[in-house]
Amino acid sequence: MPEEIVVPPPMTEEEELEYNENEIPFCTLKPLSLPGERAMQEEVYEEESEVLLDRRNTVPHDVTIDEELQACLFFSDGHWFIEDRSRDNSTYVHAGAGIKLEPGDIIRMGERKFEFNIKTRKK
Repeated sequence: MPEEIVVPPPMTEEEELEYNENEIPFCTLKPLSLPGERAMQEEVYEEESEVLLDRRNTVPHDVTIDEELQACLFFSDGHWFIEDRSRDNSTYVHAGAGIKLEPGDIIRMGERKFEFNIKTRKK
């Protein structure tokens, strides 16, 4: 069983991220290294209709992540969401499908944990 997942409290309406027309929101997933494993780079995902996640574009050597389709990140109404698309329902964030993501959320795909964050860059 994986270690306990610590999740930050939800953001209040006053804290919600707002983007102006000169900023492009993107998100990152940083694989959390396992004991004895070197630190891995975070992956950057641009704002698109959806980002399909699988073993190839997360952690290629981790066989617990689905090879075909594990999850889908999508940006809608100013927020990032994730939806489990794995065959064995092995993507976890709090609970449920299509939930809104907040900076610092921990996502588990297979047996691998990822830290989710949101950043912006100028257009």
